[in-house]
Amino acid sequence: MELTLRVAILGTGLIGSSIGLRLRRASTAKVPIDVVGYDRYEDVARQAQKVGAIDSLVYTSQEAVQGADLVILATPLLAIRKMMEEIAPVVSDDAIIIDTGSTKSEVLRWANELFPAHVGFVGGHPMAGKTQTGPQAADADLFEGARWIVVPTVRSSERAVQSVLWVVETLGAKSMFMDADEHDAYTAAISHMPMLAAGAMFDMERLSDAWPELSMLAAGGFRDTTRLTGTDPAMAFDITVTNRDHIVHWLNRYIGALIDLRELVQSEDQEEALFRQIAESSFEYTAFINGKVGRPEEGVSLDAARISFQDFFTGEWVREKLAQVSEANERRAEEEAREGRARRNV
Repeated sequence: MELTLRVAILGTGLIGSSIGLRLRRASTAKVPIDVVGYDRYEDVARQAQKVGAIDSLVYTSQEAVQGADLVILATPLLAIRKMMEEIAPVVSDDAIIIDTGSTKSEVLRWANELFPAHVGFVGGHPMAGKTQTGPQAADADLFEGARWIVVPTVRSSERAVQSVLWVVETLGAKSMFMDADEHDAYTAAISHMPMLAAGAMFDMERLSDAWPELSMLAAGGFRDTTRLTGTDPAMAFDITVTNRDHIVHWLNRYIGALIDLRELVQSEDQEEALFRQIAESSFEYTAFINGKVGRPEEGVSLDAARISFQDFFTGEWVREKLAQVSEANERRAEEEAREGRARRNV
């Protein structure tokens, strides 16, 4: 008789329900998986059951984790600590616990504080999501091909880590190990700061007196650039207050980059430098989209598979464009010189 793997998902929103859908899909007669769901909002748990994300629902977090082999904390970030407090007294000694929070330093600190040393906790963060929320938006393929950051604590056993790696693989994701501070610094750069910057850009336009007209003109570019403004407000707030220092660091760097760009745009003497910056950004973005960047051991060989920016600038089109910019600058300088001589002769 095969033993059933009992999984408790605490928080049946988008992430929790997507995990449930994929785990239930992976359940077989040989390795049966029973998914129990709990959400502080009963109607959300019922919706998760309706879409097939959980086999059954319970009405307390403690009931959910009793006898569970795997516990997945998929609640909003600031609710994780309270959930840990609730389940710590009753969770099985050999249970594996993983969270899906978007920041890790605070979560690992809570885990070390609240769970007994023998509890197998491993931090996690799936780099996947949608602007839509709730179990209605759940997708069994949400994590397919996505990075899943694995953040063990100093107390995480090898068994706990290996179990989490199995879960990540079952969900279709790719494991990537980081420590908590490294994770928070990097996600502040590529996720948290862009989310806040998108909101700031949207508010800049929205608070303009011309917003009624601007909103009518706004098309794909504006929508793409400001899409993250639609992030669930509670989640955005939780992320920000648990990762303040790293987010402020990257906001300051972004502000500095905007100031530098403003100087190039303002100066008519810097048009060649402006073009080079625009072209370099475009080229490097294309390389990024095509997967030509990343850690050498995990991605492609940057030397062998990627045209360098310097090689790009040997292209005929770019040479012509730079020549045009230089000629325009020379003509402008000559015109200013003639105007200066004419004024002196008046």
